[in-house]
Order: sequence, then C-alpha cells, then structure tokens
Amino acid sequence: MTEWYLVWVEGLRGPEPQKWSSDALWGQLGRQDVIVRFPLADREADLSLDQLARRHPVPRE
Repeated sequence: MTEWYLVWVEGLRGPEPQKWSSDALWGQLGRQDVIVRFPLADREADLSLDQLARRHPVPRE
C-alpha cells in the first residue's frame, strides 16, 4: 500500500510544499533541502497542496 507524505523543502523563495509517495521516498531521503516530512492519513492523500499546507504548516524556527 502506498503511503503519502507532505514534505516541506527549501525553495528559491522560501519553503515549498511537495507531496511524495512512499514508492519514491527512498530516493529522496538523502536530500539536504528537506525541512520536515508529515505522514498523511488516507483521507488526506487526495487533498491539494494548498489544503495540505494549511493543515500542516512549515514549522517556524
């Protein structure tokens, strides 16, 4: 079963949300630009990035 994650990465203009699947996650684990990764519940997997970013905002330092 595929698991989904909302991932905040450092972008050119600040933090950017991305949605990653567990199928592609292993190739991304070594990335240095990842700020935080939130596992998504099944009901959240189909939400848009905007909706997910509001539910799981990037942590403030």
